Amino acid sequence: MADPYSPPLDTERHIRYFTRCLRSLLPHHYTPNDGNRMALGYFILSALDLLTPSPPTAAPATSTAAGGGDRAQFRQWILSCRQPGGGFAGSPSLALPARACEGWDFDARAAVPEHLEIASLPATCFAVMLLAMLAGEEEDAEAAFGEVDRVGTLRWLRRLQREDGSFGEVLGELRGGRGGGWEGEFIAGGKDMRYCYLAAMLRWMLRGDVREGEVGWVEDIDVEGLVRYIGRSQTYDGGIAESSQHEPHAGYAYCAISALSLLDRPLENSSASHGSKAIGAAIADLPSLTHWLVSRQFAYLDPPSDGDENPESENFTEPSSLADLSLDENLQHVGFNGRCNKVADTCYFWWVGGALSIMGQGDLVSRAPSRRFLFEKTQHMIGGFAKHPGGPPDLYHAFFGLAALATMGEPNLKEFDAALAVSVETTRKIEAARRGLLRRGKEGEGVSSLRARVLDMGLLVRGERPTWMAAAGG
Repeated sequence: MADPYSPPLDTERHIRYFTRCLRSLLPHHYTPNDGNRMALGYFILSALDLLTPSPPTAAPATSTAAGGGDRAQFRQWILSCRQPGGGFAGSPSLALPARACEGWDFDARAAVPEHLEIASLPATCFAVMLLAMLAGEEEDAEAAFGEVDRVGTLRWLRRLQREDGSFGEVLGELRGGRGGGWEGEFIAGGKDMRYCYLAAMLRWMLRGDVREGEVGWVEDIDVEGLVRYIGRSQTYDGGIAESSQHEPHAGYAYCAISALSLLDRPLENSSASHGSKAIGAAIADLPSLTHWLVSRQFAYLDPPSDGDENPESENFTEPSSLADLSLDENLQHVGFNGRCNKVADTCYFWWVGGALSIMGQGDLVSRAPSRRFLFEKTQHMIGGFAKHPGGPPDLYHAFFGLAALATMGEPNLKEFDAALAVSVETTRKIEAARRGLLRRGKEGEGVSSLRARVLDMGLLVRGERPTWMAAAGG
């Protein structure tokens, strides 16, 4: 039998692509995404983490393909996006100066400054993940969340949940009257399964096992309401939509399954597939969902030779039966789409493969022909992956192309956590960072001590103490 991993992944090519994106200006097409810079940082740094082998235990951490000084700068950039009421903004250009919130009581909701709520749910999740990812080994990772306002962020997260169990993206202000006085707040952002997933992820990363009456306890989100909302989003054909009565979509199916798996995921030594009871409770028809996901695979056809280069042109053929498609390793190329009758798109290799992996059905992906499609059709000569065959690479599809390969067991990539969409190494750091955050909360460690720990972590990552600190006896 031919080696399914031949030829091997050219990791150096992809490292060069993501390093170039990290250290130089991105193409002008990214300019409107200033508010999503935290997400772009996640795609870049998580890809570099995935592509870089884990360092030996005794060696300085180099898993993000960036020097210690770089990691300290990245950390400071992330922390510059913190919001005083909890959460993170998507870019420093959206962050408020500290003086804007002087005298503001976040618990009493009094003395409202202008434009208070700028934190967004996606940016907050990516920021917390990156803080853990940029840490060194476990000793350093325990200090990674040292400057995260855990209590404030969890309270802010609860305020983002609607009565129907769904979550929004940001909190907006209601103002009225002649003076434009503050009258309340509203949850902005559509009813979108992506926000449900991010809410479950943030809860798992920060909440821990603090019980009512203990130091650091925060009222939980409405978990049962979230489970019901997700369950109502399954459609007649087995798929899952962004909300009830909408069109099913592979991305929403992944977000739903991942969210449910995170609601009852163990806090320590966790894995993406743990027999989640929440999945069984929410999804009325799991076999139909599995069938719908597997049906997103199809035999890819090259464009006709009549000069039609439209990436949306039909490039698939309907199989005579599902058995003729899903497990036939003799097919040359298999593509994935996100909805019925759509063309092949790189990111859906991840959304479908990730969801099936969490459900313990990853073997239903046609790995060899899927891998050939990614390598031969959307992998770019400069590195990264394109959305459609023949297109330019972009950060979103480049990262999820790697994520799909990692989920399929690509040997040159780190082991991947399908539910959190990061390497298992980063998952372990998140667990260590949570332990450190909860321990310091129970011990009542002060802010100055926290800052000292964070500084020490930065110095350890860098590998040496500055001359001025040594001279001062530090």
